[in-house]
Amino acid sequence: MNARLAALLLGLLAAAIPVAQAADAPVGAYVEPGADISRQVIVTVANPTGADLVRAGSTPKGYAPGRYEVTTQARRSMTRIQSRYHLRRVAEWPIMALGVHCAVFELPADSPRDALLAQLRADPEVESAQPMQTFATRSGTPYDDPYFDLQRGFAAMDIEGAHQRSRGERVRVAIVDTGVDTSHPELSGRIRESVNLVEGGDVAAPAEIHGTAVAGVIAAIANNGQGIVGVAPAARLSVLRACWQTAGPGASTKGTCNSFTLARALARAIDERAAVINMSLAGPPDSLLARLLVRAMELGAIVVGARAEDPASPDTFPASVPGVIAVRSAELSDDSPGICAPGREVLTLRPQGGYDFDNGSSLAAAQVSGIVALLRARNPRLDSRGALALLMQSHPSQSAGCLVNACAALSSMVEGMSCSPDTPRPEGLARYQK
Repeated sequence: MNARLAALLLGLLAAAIPVAQAADAPVGAYVEPGADISRQVIVTVANPTGADLVRAGSTPKGYAPGRYEVTTQARRSMTRIQSRYHLRRVAEWPIMALGVHCAVFELPADSPRDALLAQLRADPEVESAQPMQTFATRSGTPYDDPYFDLQRGFAAMDIEGAHQRSRGERVRVAIVDTGVDTSHPELSGRIRESVNLVEGGDVAAPAEIHGTAVAGVIAAIANNGQGIVGVAPAARLSVLRACWQTAGPGASTKGTCNSFTLARALARAIDERAAVINMSLAGPPDSLLARLLVRAMELGAIVVGARAEDPASPDTFPASVPGVIAVRSAELSDDSPGICAPGREVLTLRPQGGYDFDNGSSLAAAQVSGIVALLRARNPRLDSRGALALLMQSHPSQSAGCLVNACAALSSMVEGMSCSPDTPRPEGLARYQK
């Protein structure tokens, strides 16, 4: 091809594709933590799954043929949408699990968000459009009484009895949370991967309080001569940092997330085929995130989510998504149906090799995720519905009706397994036995 013909073809190609705003290039796959999201929307366009995409945690920088590809049609659609509505593209990233390309756009200062969302949803090029939303980890004020009966949840849920037959061997649990102290002695060898989905480039995930506490409850090492024991001490953890630690007095145990960071983490968990996904957080209903959870469960993942402490709270995600195992703190006076686990004065890990007591449905959900890992280790085909049935029917006879019992649930799957005399074996669940 001579130089004149090459120049002509390049000129025609440039003319065929609308030009993005110069201020938007380059666009990465990250949204700045703490940014004002009230002026941001999330838009998806069709991007067929036939495209060869890398896994969810990768960055669009440095596309390589055969390794990462967003279809030309999807790229052009995003550029046309950006130009048509005078938007600024903040971040973009493909979601292979849903066959879409996803972008975060910032609205012009004079553009009402609800009106623009209505226009976007009516646009034939737009697959979905929604506001960017905020989520928070469900944690309370730490409790530091050194005389408290340590790890009382072990006795309350007969986890020691369950450890006779399962410790979560070979089960991969994805923790969608703040960063985890991967160097903590209690987590040595338990962390399969730690991925920072909040910040760009190769920035390592920091050691943050909430994620470390959740990781410790699920998988702290047993029989290492120190500290505590995790509910599933042989499970392997994928730490997906989608939330960041909240700054300020009294807020250090909490984390904040948004729709985009959580979507990236869930898609990563799906790509990596996590068996259990723990979401110790809550926020408003979110259609994109709900679709990802449904897809994860269709592919065999069991999703455990924390319920908001206040039953009247509008923060119903992820607990309200059908199929998600929703967990509340057993100490709440809420008598609504469902399952619960201890959520007060739970001893767990702190960064820099520490330990402390923590509160909240975050810890209750983490304990149930650990129990689900025990069940999944015995039956790799167990799905969300089967796991929930086992948990729902595991309540000890003297229980108020929601506290799960790990040994009772596991005994329904393991022939000849014995638990404490106060732990009944649920009947009618033989179909879940391996």
